[in-house]
Amino acid sequence: MAPAFTDLPAEILEGIFLNLDPQSVISVAQTCRLIKELTTDAPLIWRHFCHTHFRWWDPQRAMQAKFQGPLSDVDWRSVFIERLRKEREALRLLDHVLGSQQNRIRHIGEIADFGYDVKEVLLKEIACDDVREDVLARRYYANAILERIQREMAVEVWASLSRGENVPIEKALAAYDVFTRTGEDVDFETVSHDLGDLAKDLRQQYPKFDGMCARAKASTLATFLREHGFRGVSDSSYRALPNSFIGLVLRSETHDSLPLISVAIYCALARRVGLDARPCGFLFHVYCLIYAPKDHTLDGLYKPTSSSDLDYMYLDPFRSSDEVLANDLQRSLREMGVPPSQHSAYLSDSTTRDMVTRTARNIMNSVQTIRQADAQANGIHSTWFNAHPDMDNAFYATIWAMLILSPDDHGGLSNHPGAARRRQYLPYLLEHFQTHFPWDVALLVQHVIPMFSTVVEGDRLASFVDSRLRIDGMAKPRKRRQPGAADSMVFRVGQLFRHKRYHYEGVITGWDTVCDAGEEWIHHMGVDQLSGGRNQAFYHVMVCDKSSRYVAEENIVPCEKGTEPSEAMLRLAGRHFKRWDAENGVFVSNVRDEYPDD
Repeated sequence: MAPAFTDLPAEILEGIFLNLDPQSVISVAQTCRLIKELTTDAPLIWRHFCHTHFRWWDPQRAMQAKFQGPLSDVDWRSVFIERLRKEREALRLLDHVLGSQQNRIRHIGEIADFGYDVKEVLLKEIACDDVREDVLARRYYANAILERIQREMAVEVWASLSRGENVPIEKALAAYDVFTRTGEDVDFETVSHDLGDLAKDLRQQYPKFDGMCARAKASTLATFLREHGFRGVSDSSYRALPNSFIGLVLRSETHDSLPLISVAIYCALARRVGLDARPCGFLFHVYCLIYAPKDHTLDGLYKPTSSSDLDYMYLDPFRSSDEVLANDLQRSLREMGVPPSQHSAYLSDSTTRDMVTRTARNIMNSVQTIRQADAQANGIHSTWFNAHPDMDNAFYATIWAMLILSPDDHGGLSNHPGAARRRQYLPYLLEHFQTHFPWDVALLVQHVIPMFSTVVEGDRLASFVDSRLRIDGMAKPRKRRQPGAADSMVFRVGQLFRHKRYHYEGVITGWDTVCDAGEEWIHHMGVDQLSGGRNQAFYHVMVCDKSSRYVAEENIVPCEKGTEPSEAMLRLAGRHFKRWDAENGVFVSNVRDEYPDD
């Protein structure tokens, strides 16, 4: 009698089954009891599937520790099934988001609650095939939801820092990358992994590194980084936006960075190789402070002492590998007019919190520089499309960081400087929220409203959030093209056009049969001086620079047949449209619940 397949040793059978996909395992498990025990009843199989089928897991699951722990500690089959359930539910909710404007904020929030457990499926939707009927909308909202998930992760990191928890400097700064960008390589773990690789390379290149004294380690580490391309940045591109994002700096070919990011990378790498290095927030620059181990000098000499003070030196990895003398720094401060009594503040350790807020100001300055250059170029441009990271995302990140990390206001006292600073940032946050990120309601509830709980802004914010959620739950009022009135409206939702006077590219997202703006706006915009005045049709339009405008029909100039929308417009269009119909030269509406005749 020929030997049966099940006569093979269990170890060999397990090795075979580990090469099957989950559906095949379920099918083969139905053939006999032994195979069932080795497949669907075996935790090893399901742990393998959890490890190989999913790259990202929500951090709260602590999956890395579970993968490394005892097999019996986790019900791996349930974990796998639950993960699949979340992905299916996320896709179902995404279809609701694409199908109707009603409850869109709520559904996006429900998907976001799954966290990184749905990053994988969202990335697939972002990269969906061009032939999908709703390709633009699907890509836009999948990306918007992933951004929403990552913003919450970034804000949680800054909130932990605000509570005084120990947050590594690279993670606190990587929150700007996570807040601002999406993609397979945008992740806190990616930054940590890249730094870990550098630490391994350092020890391979300098096998005697661990035996060096602190002074030699400090110089060797700086030399290593400079040899690997971490040489700061030239003056001509100093204010380039990517230079303030540690994740981008680590992954870029040139590693261009501002001094603060150079120091942060140095300090994070130093910690991994046993060197005590901390940022020093000097005036207009950031240096490194390197400390010797207790009871030792920087040169490795044993020098026991009862003092808690450590031997230290300064280094500027942005510029060189050489030590910077404390006397030179003190002389620079005197030349800048800083009183001697304040020198210690600029020559001592800076906190991670200080480095995050200082980075926020650097990003703000970079965004402002780009916008000023754009304004000087005259006209309306889609500069944001070629800026990396996205300028609005970056600026929004800085507002959140500054709001969360403003000094505590001692219970919300309205006359405390911390409360005043938070009031200063609040209008900018709400402006960006309403314009670009209306699905961040839950973040306002969790993080912003409590900051103002004892002052009048708290009640106003709570009412504002309630109204947003109430409006989100209501069906959009339908606007039908009535006989007669419809004849006066030449254009429809989805029409691509150029503005007659300002020549910018735009697309129609809605309309009114007559101007529906307030008298103040009508007067300010000179509507009554138009040839058609206020009684012509007016159109809500989305412009290639991300702005929304209200345009009189006489200023709408349809694009010629065969004109294709810009890449910037295609990326924005998904907020209102399913796809671009090249044959008819229009965007296919995704807001027909509001404009059913368009």
